[in-house]
Amino acid sequence: MRNVLNNMRDVLNSMRDVIKSFLIYDKKMSSEVAADDHPPEPPSLPEEVFLDCVVREPRTDYPILSLVSEKFRSLVTSPKVYKLRSLLGYKEHCLYVAISKNQTSTIRWYTLGRKPNNNLRLVPVPSLPPMPLHASYVVSGSSIYVMGGFHRWGLITPRVSRIDCVSHTVQPLPRMPKAVAGSVSKLVDRKIYVIGGSDTRSPKLKSFSKRIMVFDTEAKTWKVKRRPNWKVGQKWLSSVEMAGKIYMRSYSNSYVYEPKKGKCKLDPILHSKEWSNSCVIDDVLYYYDVRKNCLRAYDLKKRAWGVVKGVELGPFEDGSWSRTASYGRKLAVFLQKAVAVTETTEIWYAEVVVKRHQRGEIWGNVKWYGLVLDGKSCIMDCLAVKM
Repeated sequence: MRNVLNNMRDVLNSMRDVIKSFLIYDKKMSSEVAADDHPPEPPSLPEEVFLDCVVREPRTDYPILSLVSEKFRSLVTSPKVYKLRSLLGYKEHCLYVAISKNQTSTIRWYTLGRKPNNNLRLVPVPSLPPMPLHASYVVSGSSIYVMGGFHRWGLITPRVSRIDCVSHTVQPLPRMPKAVAGSVSKLVDRKIYVIGGSDTRSPKLKSFSKRIMVFDTEAKTWKVKRRPNWKVGQKWLSSVEMAGKIYMRSYSNSYVYEPKKGKCKLDPILHSKEWSNSCVIDDVLYYYDVRKNCLRAYDLKKRAWGVVKGVELGPFEDGSWSRTASYGRKLAVFLQKAVAVTETTEIWYAEVVVKRHQRGEIWGNVKWYGLVLDGKSCIMDCLAVKM
């Protein structure tokens, strides 16, 4: 049986080479491709053998495997694959990216997939329906919770849904007590705290609400509690969760909110930088500063800012911005680059491994960096889901 598995893996590798050659040839000679150039069907073997081979492949390779045959195409979308991956300890983080065509249209979801030439590319998830613009997102297990947002520009929805990232299906959940868009939504002890957000038709996304909505992900019930006495009418620009605390930034201040105690305090040192679209690894907040072309780090325990050494991904033109997500000790940095000459945009992706040296300095190692989507697309958020 072991020899059969090894032979099957050799077949998979050979098919990747065939697909790679075929796609390159197809791009150059699309009108002259003969039927014999198509990759051959895999040999007739039990489904368990195919399944065993597929679960051991990185998920970023699944778009390539789906081109091999109908059998592989059905396998890479089967829940069996992910259940077996979990049992065998092959869980990995997958990156989901929310894309809007012009920042006023609904959201479409993309994932990172590997091309036959080993480059990465954002690939759409066709089975997921359009999502509201300016919703907030929360990752829990292999699911993404979608909270509120603009169903159409100016029409706020109280809808809540859960995306199953294994099956790429959507489940509706009990609606929020009040419709909001652009809120801070964070998971603490299996409860999602929905803070602020616009509850009017104003596109400025300012919040005048004096309440916090709390969703219990297990009981699937809502509770409403009064928020701390921070300034009303604020627009939240960024937020992260660490050790049961929620860190939030508006134009005027940065706050640290403790849901269990219901307390909130200002953090002027954190607010000394215009941090946005951030993530956390080992008690350190990271964000990419496109203006200064550097990866900044804020030690939440020492309350001190620094710059990650060895990482420069620019330069950038005006109108560019960044989004970050963390998985393990890696940073996923997505960069929205404005191209003035063509009046288009480009989305670039960098995989950065960060490590703290003995002197306390944090260094970054860029493992991969390249263009993953172009045209007129806008990245609204990115999330790392482990499955």
